[in-house]
Amino acid sequence: RVWDTASGRCVRTCSGHSNWVWAVAISSDDKWLASGSDDNSVRLWNLSTGEYLRTCTGHSHTVLALAFSADGALLASGSRDSAVRLWNPAAGAFVRACEGHAGAVRAVAFATSGEVLASGSEDLTMRLWDAASGACLRTYVGHSDAVSSVAFSPD
Repeated sequence: RVWDTASGRCVRTCSGHSNWVWAVAISSDDKWLASGSDDNSVRLWNLSTGEYLRTCTGHSHTVLALAFSADGALLASGSRDSAVRLWNPAAGAFVRACEGHAGAVRAVAFATSGEVLASGSEDLTMRLWDAASGACLRTYVGHSDAVSSVAFSPD
């Protein structure tokens, strides 16, 4: 459901997943709404109309996290299958995988530049990835529990 926060009204419902939705993200230009589900898929919707656009498939388990790059050119998804996948939302096409986590990926976020992606996992690590190549740039260890949220400073 999409809610108007000023009025408190539901302005649209986007239906289509066959199981629970665990994650949503909105592109910075308000063009797309992405949803990730227990059905192992990411669905893309037109945010203005609620029209279903396409499904991105490739994860083998629940999609737990989603994030758009600031320019909307990439969509990142994190899953219980331990993978981070990058998608071209305009085409719904798989771009590349960022692999290395040993547990479910609970969080993803792009740096403002869109060049670096962060992910947090149940393997107790946070990783930084090169969005252009999918290479792991750095792994941060030392957390005593799952990393459930990641973010970048605007600068």
